[in-house]
Amino acid sequence: MVRASRLHPVLAAALVALAAGCHTPAEPRDPPAVVGHPRIGRAESVSVRASVRASAARQVHSAALPGTLVAQAAHSEPAAPSPSEETVDLGVALRLAGVDNPTINLAREVVQEALADQLAARALLLPSVNVGANYRLHRGALLAAPGFVRTVDFQSAYLGAGAGVIGGGTAPVPGVRLFAPLGDAAYEPLAARQRVTARRAESHAVQNAVLLAVAAAYLELVGAESRLDILRRGEADLIEIVRLTAAYAKAGQGRQADAHRAAANLDLLQRDLRRAEEEVAVASARLCQLLSLDPSVRLRTPGGGVEPIRLVAEDADLEGLIAGALAARPEVAARAAAVAEAQTRGRQERVRPWLPTVSVGYSYGGFGGNRTDAGFGELRGRSEFDATAVWTVQNLGFGNRARVRTADAGVGMAVAGYDIATNQVRREVAEAVAGARATATQIKTAELALAASEEGFKLESDRIKQAPGRPLELLDSFRQLLESRQELLRATVAFDVAQFRLFVALGNTLGK
Repeated sequence: MVRASRLHPVLAAALVALAAGCHTPAEPRDPPAVVGHPRIGRAESVSVRASVRASAARQVHSAALPGTLVAQAAHSEPAAPSPSEETVDLGVALRLAGVDNPTINLAREVVQEALADQLAARALLLPSVNVGANYRLHRGALLAAPGFVRTVDFQSAYLGAGAGVIGGGTAPVPGVRLFAPLGDAAYEPLAARQRVTARRAESHAVQNAVLLAVAAAYLELVGAESRLDILRRGEADLIEIVRLTAAYAKAGQGRQADAHRAAANLDLLQRDLRRAEEEVAVASARLCQLLSLDPSVRLRTPGGGVEPIRLVAEDADLEGLIAGALAARPEVAARAAAVAEAQTRGRQERVRPWLPTVSVGYSYGGFGGNRTDAGFGELRGRSEFDATAVWTVQNLGFGNRARVRTADAGVGMAVAGYDIATNQVRREVAEAVAGARATATQIKTAELALAASEEGFKLESDRIKQAPGRPLELLDSFRQLLESRQELLRATVAFDVAQFRLFVALGNTLGK
């Protein structure tokens, strides 16, 4: 069950919408067409991305996922974005990732390739149609049936369904021809269907991984912007401390060394501010890369208040979560389909010597000819029907045995891949739960530390404003307050990332 602790009403409503769209499917599903057709053209994709970016600000509070995740303390009003900046929330970012992400598109094209192979497998028992003509001219020696060599000149022509008709033999290229090993015709469609299931599940898994990376990158941008905001508010507090210590030193009521110490702390804080601005730019470029946007565009979040987002209860039973993940994760479904395909291949090789290769051909057309000195006779109707069935034992049976052993090895490898996938799912769920539990504890500890730091800083600020004194205690309280704010921010962002990882590890899909 999705819960949100201490969220404002709009964000809580967004989480309710997210919970309504969550699912844990027993079988993999096709990746959703997030915006437009999944195989959208490049030019159309660019226009879609532009329209989504243009509407990003209007969709801040209507996205399917919580997008207003910034600093723990109250933000000041965000500055108006410059022409090179774009405001984007998490829901819009996930939609942009589904429009033209090359990794997702590659996985979708692999599914299309598997569907094409499935169509070819289903058509193995459908005949091919050949329409053609041939002309033959012979002059000189020819061996007759009784063994005499005669010199003859003749010509012949054929026109109709098929080609290659030159005499009394059957048409080498039948007009309508069916040629297929019955073993392949029986088992290839089944194997192809299982391969399509595996490719769809793999595509679903790739989409989940990409969208999770987008969510993590978005939270990284949120954390960078929030840290920058905390440092800016700390800079305002420290500027006031520098002003007071300088005024006391100038009036002879304080030491000049204290004023220098406060100014040095301000210089260090401004250095951290420049680093924080760089971190925001780096996080924006990383998110642009995942969204296939121009990295010169500066992305920013909408701003607002942030609280820990609890998508999955971190204190839930671990074994139950793992069992649900194994039933819902597309990676497990893909490996299960691969095992089924390998088993089908094994049955196909075992029956191959017992099922024949069938060839059926039918031709009809006009055939005529004559001696070259007598002109060309009229074309008259000619039809032929041929059917053959051939059983093949390859290399006295040793070739078939080798193919069976190869198929059995394929089954073993597929089973090993299934075991690897299940172990990976167990590990990811366990790690995500452990991360969510650890960061939840860190949030509680950071909240207590922040409350104590705020109270201490307030008392020291009031004291130094009422009477001149030594500012060492005030500077120490300020540093503790600044670090407490940043620690709470780090713990909150880490908790949100862990929650999203756990949400995806359980088989849910972001953006639905």
